[in-house]
Amino acid sequence: MPELPEVETVVRELRPRILDIPLISAELLRPDLLKASPVGAESFADFFRGRRFISLERRGKFLIFTLDDGRRLLAHLGMTGAFAVACEGDSQPAHLCSVYHFTGGLRLDHVDARRLGRLALYPPGADIPVLRLLGAEPLDPGFGPDTLLALVRSRGGAARRVRAIHPLLLDQSLIAGVGNIYASEALFRAGIRPQRRASRVGPASLRRLAPAIQEVLREAIRASGTTFDDYRRVDGRPGEFALQLNVYGREGQPCRVCGTPVKRIVLGGRSAFYCPRCQK
Repeated sequence: MPELPEVETVVRELRPRILDIPLISAELLRPDLLKASPVGAESFADFFRGRRFISLERRGKFLIFTLDDGRRLLAHLGMTGAFAVACEGDSQPAHLCSVYHFTGGLRLDHVDARRLGRLALYPPGADIPVLRLLGAEPLDPGFGPDTLLALVRSRGGAARRVRAIHPLLLDQSLIAGVGNIYASEALFRAGIRPQRRASRVGPASLRRLAPAIQEVLREAIRASGTTFDDYRRVDGRPGEFALQLNVYGREGQPCRVCGTPVKRIVLGGRSAFYCPRCQK
């Protein structure tokens, strides 16, 4: 699943390519991807016709496209979703779900092989409830060791504290955008085993973990994200951060720091990877 660095890469690469260019038309080929949308599939084409995207932002793993009249398109890439820039006349890609035609022969293709992503259309001024459910943005200037410590130790967070630290980091209501890859990598940098209960991760360890989360996310963004199977940049190239992974996907391979074989453990139905020597 595309995580924060992959979605941020898509946002940064799409902005100079599609903003302020008039839209001619748009098509929704897979209406089932329109979920919890105040505007229905029958109005999809009219929603975009003659308008322009004036901003594109990321919140957690969501993309928020804003049109010049204040309407918004919300997109989540799910497991296999992607946006790709093409030219009119280029062959249509497989698994095309929606497509946006611009003046000048530009085309924006939205593909999703497994169709586990979602789209939603919002009229001007409409609230987007799902965004209110998201937790802290780990790359915001205000996010730091004290923020993470407060989130994990907060009043009413007893259920959080008995969970293992790895699935806790995947809780989007706690920290928005961190997924399986970067949780494993951040925990490695902080020297924390993924299966440790959050209640047993001391303040000193949590204070190491906050900058570790930020560092690995920023480094992954600089490398344009991580590609294993489906994720691609908007021009079709893969992300390059897989070459820098310390533990994720490296079960049985030697730790890059100490040489101990990396282990894999399943927590909450998700694989987590760690070094049994470097992480305690």
